Amino acid sequence: MDNYEIVNNVSNQEFESARFMSLLTSLKYFLIGRNNELLSFEKIKKGFELYKQKYLGVQTIPIDVIVGSFDRYKDFDRYFLPKKVHLQQRWAKIHNLIARDVILPPVKLYKIGEIYFVIDGNHRVSVSKKLGVKYIDSEVTEFITDICITPNMDPKEIFILAEREKFLNITGLKQNRPEIKIRITVPGQYDFLLSQINKLMVQLNENKKADEKLTAFKETSLIWYDHIYLPAIEIIKNYGILEKFPNRTKTDLYVWINEHKRYLSLKYGREVVIKFAAKDFLHRYSKNPFRRFKLRLINLKYRNYKNFYNRKLNE
Repeated sequence: MDNYEIVNNVSNQEFESARFMSLLTSLKYFLIGRNNELLSFEKIKKGFELYKQKYLGVQTIPIDVIVGSFDRYKDFDRYFLPKKVHLQQRWAKIHNLIARDVILPPVKLYKIGEIYFVIDGNHRVSVSKKLGVKYIDSEVTEFITDICITPNMDPKEIFILAEREKFLNITGLKQNRPEIKIRITVPGQYDFLLSQINKLMVQLNENKKADEKLTAFKETSLIWYDHIYLPAIEIIKNYGILEKFPNRTKTDLYVWINEHKRYLSLKYGREVVIKFAAKDFLHRYSKNPFRRFKLRLINLKYRNYKNFYNRKLNE
């Protein structure tokens, strides 16, 4: 057996080893409730509405900051270990070339914040990481954003950041209330805030006279923020609710208490005020010795409330 065949056999064995490591890592992440997938460039780009770009040329990039891919994010895990059997031939070929010290062209990357996505060269990045390579030559194009996105962020955090940016842009609050501190830790909850604003806009316009100008969405957003959201946050602060629910934000509690308010309104057959809902929420969940466990289940509970509420509407 010549040296080429030996190297080729080693490359195939390395692929099997890398794929097995990916399976173990995916199992581990599943058990702890985390995501082991690469980030999708298109999802991040769309979420942050990124269009302006700048060519940075060829640079030497730390491999650990490459956390996503343009179109192969389902083929590799978040550590760029191969997940699919059909990758073996290409992966082993690249491993063979690198093992024989063949110089390969730079990979092509997109940069967003402090993280990078592979446009071309997914297998090269994967093999290099498996071999313990720390840096890789890359041709880089940057998409401009002022949002701080770092490699050590969990994918969920990044998508929540994207949801927040979208919310602030749609409502105009980013420009009209630059001091705004709205922050949510649960994906999908910014849609709840948008639905509240939309409902308020409908109510305001229903009360307009025929010759009066309709209230626009961004104008409604300011009314909602100043006269609904901020007073509710004051209630949350005054009742000391935030201290009872560690690792949650004021806006998390605002959403949960409003969901609880809707549930109570259905239960009693009349609209309850936010103060009553806040007090009831505090009484139900803060004094329970299993509060932290209940906190993990609270979103599921509120989803059930939503389903119950929707069924009531359709009856």
